[in-house]
Amino acid sequence: MIKQQLIYFVFTFITASYQAQVNQKDANGQRNGPWKVYFEGSDQLKFEGNFEHGKEVGIFKFYQKGYSAHPAAIMNFESDKDSVAVTYYTQKGKPISRGHMIDRKREGKWFYYHQSSDSIMMIEDYKNDLLNGLQKTFYPNGQLAEKTSYQQGRKHGESLIYTEKGQVTKQLQYKDGELHGPAIYYDPKGQKIMEGQYIEGKKSGLWKYYTDGKFDREENH
Repeated sequence: MIKQQLIYFVFTFITASYQAQVNQKDANGQRNGPWKVYFEGSDQLKFEGNFEHGKEVGIFKFYQKGYSAHPAAIMNFESDKDSVAVTYYTQKGKPISRGHMIDRKREGKWFYYHQSSDSIMMIEDYKNDLLNGLQKTFYPNGQLAEKTSYQQGRKHGESLIYTEKGQVTKQLQYKDGELHGPAIYYDPKGQKIMEGQYIEGKKSGLWKYYTDGKFDREENH
């Protein structure tokens, strides 16, 4: 009985000491040291991490309400970098996406994963939270499915669509988010189906159509 009381006393003392060390502020009222914040009216963690005089440092874990088995997101605030490394997870702890943020906005390369495997589903380039650069999409077997150029969040430049065996089926050009420029469509065997020109999202001029890879007819738009 005395042993049980002693264990309880020690446990209570350690718990109280730990609680006294978390959620503290410095002399200027800034968060300082380890912090744990809970969802309102709940004992479930909302986030946990460490502050140094109001600034996040190191690993922060963020949770989705109603799911506490694994963090929904983990952020790494490195002291020598402006960007923050971020990984998002499913409820079972499988990575969904990862990349970097600056001021809560996506920056640089981001990677997204297939639900059914650990293989990469998509790679995107961001600038100030807008797609800027190449977006690559992959089939589960790793084969490239699409490669499209973006500028300030809009499709701009070449876009290529592939079959699972690597054959190009669409070769397109975009300008400010609209089809603009030469376009060629292929069947899965690589034979031309049609080709022509788009201007501001609409077919323009002479379009040629093919059957079994051989010229069939042409239409003027």
